[in-house]
Amino acid sequence: MALDKPAIEKLAMLSRLKFDDQKIESFSKEFNNILGFVDSIGEVDTTGISPLTSVANLPSTPEREDVALPPSAERRDAHQKNAPKAEMGFFSVPRIVE
Repeated sequence: MALDKPAIEKLAMLSRLKFDDQKIESFSKEFNNILGFVDSIGEVDTTGISPLTSVANLPSTPEREDVALPPSAERRDAHQKNAPKAEMGFFSVPRIVE
């Protein structure tokens, strides 16, 4: 599948983008390179490989033990160093309710 100038112009119109003729020619070449690469993926032999709908809960997906750590002032202070403002061990945020 190749995209020609009218197809690029239609995509630009649908995307609410405006390009001059030089840019449209450039995009046409780039889009066709991308589509050529995507077509080459279809040539890969996938016989015997079941399709995936999700990678969650696969045996090959690494997972770490979920362990709750006890509260620590050092950890709290390290996190609050990244905050714009912290007071008395709490994050300070602007008031939003009058």
